[in-house]
Amino acid sequence: MINQENPKWNENIVALCDVDDDRAAEAYQAMPDARRFKDFRRMFDQMHREIDAVMVCTPDHTHFPAAMAAMELGKHVIVEKPLAHNIWQLRTLEKAAK
Repeated sequence: MINQENPKWNENIVALCDVDDDRAAEAYQAMPDARRFKDFRRMFDQMHREIDAVMVCTPDHTHFPAAMAAMELGKHVIVEKPLAHNIWQLRTLEKAAK
């Protein structure tokens, strides 16, 4: 799905993942063709071949596991801050990025 109405939004969103359907309702409505998931691990299991990049916008305690899972699959990742909770997580993400 390519949004021709807004040329700044020309990404092909293939999946959305949110545990709260009420909070995600606006995104679901804006991208009705995207598959919906409640668990990012299941999303990656089922759709990793179709996903090129991942945006992690989750509660703080899940930034590291979601980003790490995506990086282990070789995906480009953007993560909202805080990226991690401790130096070990940061160093682990750095190694995965290399």
